[in-house]
Amino acid sequence: MKDNKAILEPESTYHIYNRANGNEQLFLSDDNYRYFLKKYDNYIAPIADTFCYCLMPNHFHFLVRIKRESEVAEVVLKKIENPGAKSKTLQGFKTLEGLPRQQAFSYFF
Repeated sequence: MKDNKAILEPESTYHIYNRANGNEQLFLSDDNYRYFLKKYDNYIAPIADTFCYCLMPNHFHFLVRIKRESEVAEVVLKKIENPGAKSKTLQGFKTLEGLPRQQAFSYFF
């Protein structure tokens, strides 16, 4: 069976968006927005530069540019060298064969 996962290329720009199911809300309070952005900073900031974003009660949009492969590698190596780090975003990856960029978004979502 073919693997249909999206591949995020280094130094490429993407419009990332998602929405709640049906009439459900993603964000019910200001604390929900802050928590979401804190997690975004934890998982996505190490691998992508964010140009702009918009958070609405039932969906969100981000315009991001994936960092250079060397910058992502540096983040991964820091995680491996410091296993006790508070953030476990990319910890444990020893190679960069297309994994950390997609995996960071997967962990975040």
